[in-house]
Amino acid sequence: MQLSPIHRILRLARGVALCGTALVSHAAIAQISDPAPVEGEIVITAQKRAQNLSDVPISVTAVTGDQLRDQNVVATGSLGRIAPNLTVSDYGNPVITIFTLRGVSQFDFSDHQESPVAIFADGSYIPYLSAIGSNLFDLERVEVLRGPQGTLFGRNATGGVVQIISAKPTETVSGYGQLSYGNYDTIRAEGAISGPIGGGILARLSAVKDRHHGYFRNSLGGRKGDADNFSLRGQLYKSFDDGSDFGIIVRRSRDKISTSPFQARAAYPDPGTGMFELGNGADFADFCAGFFGAPVAPGAADCLSGDTDDGNPRTINNNREGGFSRTYWNANATLNLRLGDVTLTSISSYGRLRKSYRDEDSDGTSYDLLYYDQIARSDDYAQELRLAGSNGPADWLIGGYFLAINGDYSSAVGFYPGDPSFESNVGNAWKLDTRTWAVFGQTEVEVAPRLTLIAGARYTRDRKSFAMTTPCTGPGCDLLGFTSPEIVQGTGYGPGVPGAQTRRSSGNWDGKLQLSYAASDEVLIYGGVSRGTKAGGYNAGATAFFSVDETLFKDEVLTSYEAGVKYGGAGGWLQASGSFFYYDYKNVQVFSQLGPSTLTFNTDGEIYGAEADLRARLAPGLAIGVAGSLLHTRIDPIAVGNVLTGDVSFQSQRLPNAPDESISLYIDKRWDIGAHQLSAHADGKWVSSQKLNLIDYPATREPAYLTINARIGFGAADESWDISIYAQNITKKDYRVAAIPFVTTNGAVIEVYGPPRTYGVSLRSAF
Repeated sequence: MQLSPIHRILRLARGVALCGTALVSHAAIAQISDPAPVEGEIVITAQKRAQNLSDVPISVTAVTGDQLRDQNVVATGSLGRIAPNLTVSDYGNPVITIFTLRGVSQFDFSDHQESPVAIFADGSYIPYLSAIGSNLFDLERVEVLRGPQGTLFGRNATGGVVQIISAKPTETVSGYGQLSYGNYDTIRAEGAISGPIGGGILARLSAVKDRHHGYFRNSLGGRKGDADNFSLRGQLYKSFDDGSDFGIIVRRSRDKISTSPFQARAAYPDPGTGMFELGNGADFADFCAGFFGAPVAPGAADCLSGDTDDGNPRTINNNREGGFSRTYWNANATLNLRLGDVTLTSISSYGRLRKSYRDEDSDGTSYDLLYYDQIARSDDYAQELRLAGSNGPADWLIGGYFLAINGDYSSAVGFYPGDPSFESNVGNAWKLDTRTWAVFGQTEVEVAPRLTLIAGARYTRDRKSFAMTTPCTGPGCDLLGFTSPEIVQGTGYGPGVPGAQTRRSSGNWDGKLQLSYAASDEVLIYGGVSRGTKAGGYNAGATAFFSVDETLFKDEVLTSYEAGVKYGGAGGWLQASGSFFYYDYKNVQVFSQLGPSTLTFNTDGEIYGAEADLRARLAPGLAIGVAGSLLHTRIDPIAVGNVLTGDVSFQSQRLPNAPDESISLYIDKRWDIGAHQLSAHADGKWVSSQKLNLIDYPATREPAYLTINARIGFGAADESWDISIYAQNITKKDYRVAAIPFVTTNGAVIEVYGPPRTYGVSLRSAF
């Protein structure tokens, strides 16, 4: 029997209660066997000040650098393993990285778009979807804050915030080096050195080099899905006798790899419904003959190329190799100045993105049908000032923020290159300058014993200047409709275009009102309402088949109602949390792609669900954790076309990359062997079926899957050295991370699969 979403939530709540009862009962037994306490509670900065994780009335997952290493989470793309209701995906390389948190996301891959899940690195906001995919190395922790966080973090945190915090400089000389080698000729070398350099200044230098050969074999020669990254981070830190401190962090990252490993898989419109289905049987052959006038052989991968599907998801047929290069660097300076009982904090940052993505084989076949290029040249500047202090039972914070982004972008797409009858080359270029400022404040007041009121608000003013040119060359421009005056592709978007709004300005507010109650020293209960906003913007990309009016989309507004509980007791060996939430989502910015045609537009929707997270140290050297989530997403009916009949229906949709259910589990075990230690770690995550496209085509639904990972290590008990073996995706599960409907372009869904089974050995030395 199919359970309704609300029944699934109630089922999870019952499961949480049963787990809690079981663990508390175990606590009564374990008191006899003296369970080991949790080794130091994690201190986080989810509310812009240092607090213990269990004291923060927010749904937060925090993972230390050591825990990330145990789980072999070495890149942002793997962070989906550590937190409930978090999905991280890309297109087989960091050309774009998509964070989806509780169903909230942004799939528009144009470089000027920003994510509604805000990514911060050491206090610096990263505004580029193509810059957030990176190596994780030498970290203190990662925090995942679920739900709107706009009051303290800004206008693009409707879904939540991910904070990446680097390991800090140390007062004594210390450091480490780690070298790993694995299949696909994986080589990863990382290290750090830290200590004083004179004058009371502490320094830390960290670096990583990571490369591997491609996971995907190209039948036309070569491989794709490779990695080649070098990242460097330097820090200086100085503290003063009055409690003030000052720090500078500079980071640089460089990637140079192949383009996305796209694979075509035969698909066709169902003759009855028009919905896209996978398959290369009789209905597919009839579609190819009727729609394209192209007969196909049995086992065809699409309607046009003549390629056959060998059934191997990591065999591709790309006639274009292409290449991706990216350089991103960022510098930020943080000053905490103690002024009596008040602290003034200043965070100044500058970021620079230089990206070139050339000659992508967009159709995923040996036929030279489509290519795609993308270039970004963007700089951002940000300044935050805030004052924080305490007055009796109240903690307060006020501040101001300014952000400027100056971006020049271009995308090109070629149709039928080399065909003298249909060849067309579109080379769109656009410029977007953003200026945004905000004022904000938040206070926490103990209104009664153990009862705290949290109230905060933020006002943001957002100004954007935009213009786009849309040239097209070749005989296919007229034949394919690129010169039509009814679309932006045929007119451009600038001051001389009727109806174009090249400048937009909007003001919006974020806010939070919440109560938290410390029922005991071990139990925290909280509930409240928060409002988050994401700035509106402009559609732009390699093709602009939308109208002038459709170029602009509005601010989205998410109002969240949430209640939760946190428990940290049983002698310190058990930590548990759970939350329930409901989102009233207005003007959701949703992204639709059909072949090379893309559009971001607004609609309304709702999201609700629940999460639970239990972590326990059952005995000395034995720790387990389990987390689960339920999620229901829905947006108002949108237009869905039937390519066979031309009819248009309006259908409600779930949001993509948002599985209804997920559960993750880990277990850590350590054995002391004299002056040495043996360790074992295993973790797994199961997710239910999910959509990979806005329209719920059967061809772009991904079935449920489970991935399992493990690590075994042996080393010194003082952790001065260890050697370990690791394996990811042990069962070699094949699952798609992207599926784009190109059915009306070449009779296929263009897919990208996740990494295969990888394994290797790692040697680490620390001092």
